[in-house]
Amino acid sequence: MTPIARLLFLGQSCAAAMPSLVALTDAGCEISAVVLAREPGTRLGEIQRFATGKAIPVVWVKSAAEATDAMRMIAPEVAVAACFPWRLPPAALDIPPLGILNVHPSLLPAGRGPEPVFWTLRRGEPGTGVTVHRMDAGFDTGPIVAQAEMAIPDGIRAPALERDLMARGGSLLVEALPALAAGTLQPSPQPSEGVTYAPVPAAADWTMMTSLPAAWAWRFARGVAPLGGPLTAIAGRTVIRVADALDWSPHERLPERVVDDGNGTVRVRFSPGWVRFRRSVAS
Repeated sequence: MTPIARLLFLGQSCAAAMPSLVALTDAGCEISAVVLAREPGTRLGEIQRFATGKAIPVVWVKSAAEATDAMRMIAPEVAVAACFPWRLPPAALDIPPLGILNVHPSLLPAGRGPEPVFWTLRRGEPGTGVTVHRMDAGFDTGPIVAQAEMAIPDGIRAPALERDLMARGGSLLVEALPALAAGTLQPSPQPSEGVTYAPVPAAADWTMMTSLPAAWAWRFARGVAPLGGPLTAIAGRTVIRVADALDWSPHERLPERVVDDGNGTVRVRFSPGWVRFRRSVAS
């Protein structure tokens, strides 16, 4: 249990923010409030119900400026951020005397930005990880407190991968808090090599070209399909709107670029192998 008396949690109403909050409460941390970003279309969810069930006040904010005002009012010793969508201004960073720790689902400095899990799957990387870092004025640029690597299971969905990463990050966070309270925590500056960025994907980033291997297309489509983007496969002049990836062969070559299997499914030839997709209803 950490001796920190007043801890503020910053997040949003999403499943990926939950593991860090649960880890803090399981460790016996005294959480003064949960500040949640209310963006357009935000639905009230599990995290609000969880906080209310623990008798933790929930404060909804619509901007980084409102979050800063809430932090001034609550006056925490330390703040923890998980899936908080806005960059906080320097005025907010200075409010908690022990600073703000952020849980980020990539191995920083790789994957800076709002969508690291998407880009991990897009790049076909075999592994990833999670970082706890001290928040500074940059975007995911602050010094590293702790990191953990994780292999990416074949066919894992993006929400499950992010949830697993954030759960490991919650454990790292809890482990770091006693040293932070004691003044012995020594974060390390992020290296200048290996920096990559993870912006919100554009429409073209959801496209699968059949010149790539089926192994990559299967993992990517299987992973990101639940995110609801405009996922497509382009086979010659045929554009296929994809709802999901169902199965695949790493080496078998189809006689045609696209084989219609009926029931809304098609097999698409990649190089090498094929992937069976379920077509999007919009196709």
